[in-house]
Amino acid sequence: MEDESLFQVGETVEFWRVLVHLSVLALCLVLFEKALHRLERNFPPSDKYQHMLKKVYRELMTLGLISLGLKIFKEVPSFDSEGKPMIAFEVADLAIFLLALTLILQSAAIFLMLRNQNDRADRAELVTTRGLAQAITSTDSEDMGPSFVQTLFCCGRVAKRKSMDKELVELRLLRRLFLRRFGLPQLFPFATYLSRAQASQISLMIEVEPSMWIALLAVAWSICGVLRLLKALDGTIPARQELVEAFFMIAWILLLLHFIVCLYFRTCVHYLLRVAAFSEDKTVLSANLNAIAEEEEKAWRSEEADKALRIMCSIQEQHEELHCRRQLVAGSPELELRFFSHEVWHATVMLLLILNGFLVNLFVQCVVYDLDEIYDDFGALPTIVVPLPLVLNTVVFQRRIFYDFVVISNILRVDSRVLSDVVENFGDVIQLRSEFGTSLLQQITQRQLSVMDLEAELKARDPSGSGLIGVEDLRVVLAKFGVRLTRFRFNSVVKLLFELEGMALAYSQVIRLVLMAKSESHAARANFVGQHQPLPLLRSRNFARDNFGAPSQSNYNLFSSTKQLPPSNTEPKPNPSARMDSRN
Repeated sequence: MEDESLFQVGETVEFWRVLVHLSVLALCLVLFEKALHRLERNFPPSDKYQHMLKKVYRELMTLGLISLGLKIFKEVPSFDSEGKPMIAFEVADLAIFLLALTLILQSAAIFLMLRNQNDRADRAELVTTRGLAQAITSTDSEDMGPSFVQTLFCCGRVAKRKSMDKELVELRLLRRLFLRRFGLPQLFPFATYLSRAQASQISLMIEVEPSMWIALLAVAWSICGVLRLLKALDGTIPARQELVEAFFMIAWILLLLHFIVCLYFRTCVHYLLRVAAFSEDKTVLSANLNAIAEEEEKAWRSEEADKALRIMCSIQEQHEELHCRRQLVAGSPELELRFFSHEVWHATVMLLLILNGFLVNLFVQCVVYDLDEIYDDFGALPTIVVPLPLVLNTVVFQRRIFYDFVVISNILRVDSRVLSDVVENFGDVIQLRSEFGTSLLQQITQRQLSVMDLEAELKARDPSGSGLIGVEDLRVVLAKFGVRLTRFRFNSVVKLLFELEGMALAYSQVIRLVLMAKSESHAARANFVGQHQPLPLLRSRNFARDNFGAPSQSNYNLFSSTKQLPPSNTEPKPNPSARMDSRN
């Protein structure tokens, strides 16, 4: 049957039939838009991720315009819409659409898989280096050395616990190496820096540059060459079987490339860990961590938050002026990674991701329809083996490759844009925390109330004694004490100032913030003799929580000499007393 015109409604198709399908499509469109809006709300409040969503919409709009032009072009009377050139064009148009969709899904998968790892990195900054050393000494494991196989394929509760313990040690050592190389203070939020560097890279994963298109087309034409080679070797093989065999060969070659790149990056990370004082000997590693702990504790006792912020701003300005050139601190360790170039490996990582997406597209268009015949001729195992390389690349290797690349490249060089974002946010959080605590204290004083009254009101909202209070309940309580904010603004402030567990937080954080503001106010009045004082809550002894609500490491030995979180306890229960011990 020849294609009928889409612009002759009433003659080629009944109007009522069009309305029926239009109603169904309108319903689907409304549901799809609601799903997109929900996705936008759940995305992190970062310009990088919003930029990523805009790229997605732009790519889909471009593909929609191409499809519209194709439908209009088919209306030309002399045009053969049933010929092979037209079919090939439609297949190519669909291939571009599927490639864009695959890249979007790959980026989302990497983002979701890295989110748990980033959460562990945030929690790693809660654990003291001294606590890590004691945990290593008391553990029953004989070997704390990083194992590539265990890193990729850890299963079972014991294996996962050992893997997480090892990951905490790695993150702490890499953090120290980064701070030493670039002269950054201990208050610098390294986990946040890595997370934002990942966001910067993820936003680039859905856009195919012209150079990538050239490489992609070269691979596609190489597949065509493999088809011709197979045809020359055995002319009796059907064309569809040749295509499956060519796809199978290229897919396993791509899997091998993923494995080689992953192994190389793991080797680079192991080298950085050795430079950062890692050792496979548990005794030596514990001694190294204790030495690092003494060094950090000395720095934390003397480090002030306002001074740390000035140092961060100074280093940020230096790197913005030098752009890509490295500005290292004198005496920092020299790192010699063979065959590592940021530009080359960045292009390699992006190319691997794009090639994997392209092969997924080929699998959908060229292989899926032939799986039934493969199953009938060869059985279930060969049918599973055909798409297996793509699954392994997506689920296992891409996350590790991407994470290791970001770690290596950002320890060797500072991303000035990411550093600028982190430092700016760090300063905003300090200022906001200062203003919030001071404002709440002033309102309490004006009403002739005390901090004990505030604490009693908060406890009244916690009949179970869990130490937690809902965000909305906290807003109601603070409104009674004079701090009145809209629900939207209050939620934004709470997310910046406090560590949340769902839609609840430990109200001891609020009490501590007011007590610190009160202490700072007394100190400012006592020392106000024509001297410039830092902003309230800026000095390290009164600065309890650093960027994004994570407890400040500058207070590890100031509020409690026993502050330690067990490295293997990744999900601490909300016990009020435990919270006071771990955060004071």
